[in-house]
Amino acid sequence: MTATTEQRSSSTGPAFQSWMFANVAIGAGFSAFVALLVPPYITQATGSASEAGVVMSLMSLAAILGPVFGGIADRYNAHRYVMVGGLAAMTLALVGFGLASGDSEFQVIDALIMGLGVAGASAVAPVFIVSAGLSEALQAKRLTAFSIAFPAGQVAGGMMLAAAAQAEWSFSQRFYLGAVVLGLCTVIVWFTSAAPTAAIKLDDEDPDDQPENVDSTRRTGFRGVIFSLFGLYILVLVLSSVANNGINSQIANILPNLYGISETATSTLISVAGLLNILLFFAAAKAMTNYGPLAPFLAGTVMRFGGALGLGALGLVTNAPVLLVAAAMQLLYQGSPFARLPQNVLAVRFAPIPSGQANGWVIAGSAMGSFIGSLLGGWLADAVGYNAINWMGAIAAGAAVGLIVLFIAPLNKQRYGDDDDEEQAGAGSGAVQPAT
Repeated sequence: MTATTEQRSSSTGPAFQSWMFANVAIGAGFSAFVALLVPPYITQATGSASEAGVVMSLMSLAAILGPVFGGIADRYNAHRYVMVGGLAAMTLALVGFGLASGDSEFQVIDALIMGLGVAGASAVAPVFIVSAGLSEALQAKRLTAFSIAFPAGQVAGGMMLAAAAQAEWSFSQRFYLGAVVLGLCTVIVWFTSAAPTAAIKLDDEDPDDQPENVDSTRRTGFRGVIFSLFGLYILVLVLSSVANNGINSQIANILPNLYGISETATSTLISVAGLLNILLFFAAAKAMTNYGPLAPFLAGTVMRFGGALGLGALGLVTNAPVLLVAAAMQLLYQGSPFARLPQNVLAVRFAPIPSGQANGWVIAGSAMGSFIGSLLGGWLADAVGYNAINWMGAIAAGAAVGLIVLFIAPLNKQRYGDDDDEEQAGAGSGAVQPAT
């Protein structure tokens, strides 16, 4: 959603607001406690990596409902309740995993609850920024702070789990630790989100601010969406998510079992990845300002391809150097700021549908890629070995790079020329999502 200059009346204020602990909780809950605990926990309990893949894929499948939660929040002005409810669901899921004790049916229920919680919180949280009538400068500051909150949570969660692993805490104790962290964040968000909720202005959309292709094709049907440049772009998001989240969903199994890296070191590497993500979000924003949104998106996808390819190649080497493994893993993870920050900007640019629906497709496409990558990765781990997951990621990311270079980039240049100036780069940056 965009707003006129007159509507953007709020021009001063802090970059970080306390309700942004919602994104800290999502980063800690999903990218640390879930990513580092659920795969090894289920693999050890069942003896099957494919079981872990099924559970992780179900979380992603549930996240496809993100656009539904966003629509409910918009219709009933219930953004605060949906966001806090999502965080509460994530907290409940971590408690459930701690109580599961190897019960596969209970784990499936926990996975669905976690996925629904992430979907609800992720879908509505950016609305507190992009629909608050802020000045362009303050909106940019808050979007940056909001984006950084996600890897900050990942860093904090990873460090806690590294300490817990060093202290030889049980899986249940570590899940309960995560529940306490997310519970505290939920309380903070509830008591600090009332005023930001009152500032949301959903009815102030100016039709003159909509892209021309949106005005002329507002009633585009499903076929018109799929068989278009936008549909090709969504396919790229699916493939990129297969690579990134397919590997991430099993990273806590891949590093120890394939390369001999300890649980403590794995948790530390995740924390380092989150810390570097914080720094690279600034670099991604600068690149998007200078070169437009497609260049950093392509760079991030190439980094994911390079990281997955490096992990796959090192998986063929006996006693692969740990530093090289860590470097390849970090390359994969550091592609995320560059791929994540401009993805909604490009969605609005390419879409023959209104921007809200376009962003819903972004969430759904990324969730579908996560579902496919997690499910296929778990099966490959059992059938072939953990290194097959890395090669799956390399193939998927390589295909995404090929589609961008051969089709999307030429079509983008044909349609927009070299007009990726600062104004275009920032115009749609309001819908930053932690999806892929």
